[in-house]
Amino acid sequence: MGTGTVRVAESTVLASIGAAAVVAAACIPVSAVEDGPVICPFRHLTGLPCPGCGLTRAFVYTMHGDFSAAVTAHAFGPFVVVLAVVSAVVMGVRRARGSGPFALREAVTHPVVLLGVGVWMAYAIARMIVAG
Repeated sequence: MGTGTVRVAESTVLASIGAAAVVAAACIPVSAVEDGPVICPFRHLTGLPCPGCGLTRAFVYTMHGDFSAAVTAHAFGPFVVVLAVVSAVVMGVRRARGSGPFALREAVTHPVVLLGVGVWMAYAIARMIVAG
């Protein structure tokens, strides 16, 4: 790295994107996501929901306090919102303490994370079967 170059860890970027998505979801009115067009390329091609289909609506519903609609849009939506907020807070605290970012590569291979991804994929497959 050259002088004056700052290396930003992947975990910091990911936490920042998650925080931005939460803030955006709080600013978007619910009416804007209720009857909008389908923008998922996978769904356009196959007619089936992808593993992330419904997350935008779930984020918006969660940030506006409609948890029933959020879970209906995507069962993992409220959980992902909480995960995004917690990640941003942890990243901010670590930065304030001078600890630096956490190692994303180690975090994503943690057994709890791998179990969560497995459950998410099972949910996605079940949604495809029901929709198909």
